[in-house]
Amino acid sequence: MARIADADRPYNASRLPQYEDVKMRPVVFEGCFGWLHPAAGREGVVLCNPFGYDALCTHRGWRRLAERIAAAGLPVLRFDYPGAGDSLGNEEDPGCVERWIGSIVAAVNHLRHETGVTTITLCGLRLGATLAALAAERLGDVDGLVLLSPVLSGRNYLRELRAHRQSWLSTTAGMNADPIPDTAAYVEAFGFGLHGDDITTLGAVNLQNDTHAPAKRVLLLDANDRTRGTALLERYRANGAQVERHSFDEADRFMLEALFSEEPVEAFSRVVQWLVGSAGVERTRVIQQNGQTYARFADDGIASTAKPVGNDPLDSLTLPLANGSGVERPLLFGAYFGMYCEPASLRADAPAVLFVNTGASHHIGDGRIFVLFARALAAQGIASLRMDVGGVGDSVPTNAAITLDTIYADQAGADARAGADLLVARGHQRVVVFGVCGGAFVGLHACAVHPAIVGCFAVNLQKFIWDGAERTPGTDGLASTRVLRKSVVSLEKWRRVLRGESSLVYTLRGLSRRVGQKLAMRSVELIDRLTGISLVPNEARQLLQRIDAKGVHLRLVYGEYDLGLEELKIQFGSRLNGLRRFARVHAGTLPKLDHALFTCASREVSMADAQRWFFEHFVGTDTRFGEITRTVATPVSQAVEVLPGAVVSGTYSVAASVPVPAIVTPVLQTELRSELLRDTDFAADSAAGAYTPNTVCARTERTPGEAFNVPGVRSPT
Repeated sequence: MARIADADRPYNASRLPQYEDVKMRPVVFEGCFGWLHPAAGREGVVLCNPFGYDALCTHRGWRRLAERIAAAGLPVLRFDYPGAGDSLGNEEDPGCVERWIGSIVAAVNHLRHETGVTTITLCGLRLGATLAALAAERLGDVDGLVLLSPVLSGRNYLRELRAHRQSWLSTTAGMNADPIPDTAAYVEAFGFGLHGDDITTLGAVNLQNDTHAPAKRVLLLDANDRTRGTALLERYRANGAQVERHSFDEADRFMLEALFSEEPVEAFSRVVQWLVGSAGVERTRVIQQNGQTYARFADDGIASTAKPVGNDPLDSLTLPLANGSGVERPLLFGAYFGMYCEPASLRADAPAVLFVNTGASHHIGDGRIFVLFARALAAQGIASLRMDVGGVGDSVPTNAAITLDTIYADQAGADARAGADLLVARGHQRVVVFGVCGGAFVGLHACAVHPAIVGCFAVNLQKFIWDGAERTPGTDGLASTRVLRKSVVSLEKWRRVLRGESSLVYTLRGLSRRVGQKLAMRSVELIDRLTGISLVPNEARQLLQRIDAKGVHLRLVYGEYDLGLEELKIQFGSRLNGLRRFARVHAGTLPKLDHALFTCASREVSMADAQRWFFEHFVGTDTRFGEITRTVATPVSQAVEVLPGAVVSGTYSVAASVPVPAIVTPVLQTELRSELLRDTDFAADSAAGAYTPNTVCARTERTPGEAFNVPGVRSPT
């Protein structure tokens, strides 16, 4: 029996775990946000994040490394570079590479100031290892350097990013995205990019050209490029460094999507052993002077930069946003961590927005969308909270492994409700949830029961009711009917089949299964309509009925190729007639919207649509906003690809000339032919909560530095 997460259970705010026994605290320095893991050792370690999607995937494991090192007695600082994570700035800002190196130098100074450590080791992963080496050269007094699968050549790394983007375009997830032109002044992969002169700056980096060793001691863990790693090792040794080298065989499993990323236990254990063995951990002692307590080494006295022991109050930790639009505050509540974005001038008539994790990724979101949108909303007077549910990101416990069952569990809904509780406690009487994929599911179920949640904006929701379906690394799950249909009629697909590079068995099997699901649902609907007898209770409709009766506004948006559309049609009918009874529920597709919002166009169009919907339903009669945020409805024939032979008249008709493979059983042929030709049979009419026509994005990619926008929709920045 499928279970409805949270919806049938009474809400109980007292069932919250506490944020306890966690030896880390948030810190802010020079516009950067980070975490200090205190310990009593005299050697400090600064962890240097990898770039972009690598950092998103490895965040949980990177935190575990910090915890391991701190448990061994060495204080650790991990942080976000400028324009990344929760730190200030944007990736399009000029001079990012230089500012990243400078931020590592600032992190070293901050760690020294906070803990009084006397020696420093920099530890970096992938591009973070490269930046660590460059920062060590600049500092000149770094004792140790740990390079985990370092990027040796910036030029090769840029090629790697471009190859990743091109490879993604060939998957079902990237089917609706456009390639980046060769003339574009940016390189992007999986939602994160490098822009302008930073491409030139990074392209000129080659660690093998270093003329001196960046540190006295170096630990090198190679993943793939053993030959070039050998050249780097020999150069460092020739320049006087003590270099130890080992393989990094776990790297491939570590650098997977956050849901599947595995902590490289062997590699991390080796790093900790190397740090402790070479540093010779010495404990601090407490010194009292002038009424203050200091933790310093017995033979050092109190350093001139020493800071009194004790955590700063969290409310004193703030990141001031651009143009004085507000501040961000890190908050620990119960078992959870969140970043509260507080506008300088709060709109009293508007709800606060709660951002819930996408899958196992931490609270910044894919492509950093939650950070970008939160700060854009703050500029318009809207407060928000980007939170990590339990076991994800920087909340507790730190789960060694996360599965889809974890993400879709009842507890995740309780976690989201705790986030809503926090916003209510800070004076916000109404809350709107924004979620993508798994976050949309969690938000949907939370809004069914939490009294303060009045709206939910759900992007690419895959399931209304969790059925325990699993997915394996490197797969996108069963493709949507539109994708499968495109495969069947694709000449390139048939060429690949004839060359033995692909198989249609999966495509045909997927289509048959999808048609079978729809036939079963339509049969149940017909019996229900004719007899009034419900053979199988539709739990998805029951859930939306509760949400609608509670007065919650729900917006469901999908990419045109997203698998979630199939689930929507299975649950509510191919014409979405099942949604018409819910006056506050609206569903539709957005152009150029990929599943995880990896492209700039996806993030822009989803933020613009969410902004329009938010102000339309929750901010009342702000006519100034309404005049310039009305989206331009586009006829279905212009917004969605129409196949030859199909006629557009609100719904798509069936062209009988398209062949159906003979191996498909005759019972399914009619339905299969329909599915092959029908992109979607949403009614063009948007009345009574049915499908609303697509809005059109005028461009496919953003000019670097340009704010997100859609024709007719005001940019919130």
